[in-house]
This record gives sequence, structure tokens and C-alpha cells, in this order.
Amino acid sequence: MFAKISKKGQITLPAEVRKLLNLRPGARVRFVIEKDAARILPAEGGIETLKGAVKVSAPQDFKAARHKAMEERSREKSARTRR
Repeated sequence: MFAKISKKGQITLPAEVRKLLNLRPGARVRFVIEKDAARILPAEGGIETLKGAVKVSAPQDFKAARHKAMEERSREKSARTRR
């Protein structure tokens, strides 16, 4: 099978490939690079699929939450090494 690359670097996956991978319009794929080839796989279960899964009542400061989690993890590690 062959596909032509557009000026924008885009290709159209042949219908046979879309059917094989059960890809619908809007589906995401991932590219796995191997030595001198690339494989195309469905991108199911990625972190993007979780977007909107948890409802929040107000905007979240993820930078602060990450910093807090890192501090807690550091304290836990320190406590374990002191024992």
C-alpha cells in the first residue's frame, strides 16, 4: 500500500488500514519509531482520554498542585531514610 504526503506532511490512511485498526474520524494514532521504520498504532488509553473526566468546581492551579505533590513525596522519602 502507498500514500502520498501532502505539502503539509499529511497522509490519508488507506481504508484497509483504518478498518484493520478500527479507526474512526477524529481517532488518534501514535507512531512507534523502530530502526528504519515506523508503526502506526491506535492511541487508546493515553492521558488525553482523561481530559474532562473529573469535574471541578473552580479553575485549578496544576503547577501548585504538582509542587505540593513533589514536596510531599520528598518528605515521605526523607522519613523513610531516617528510620
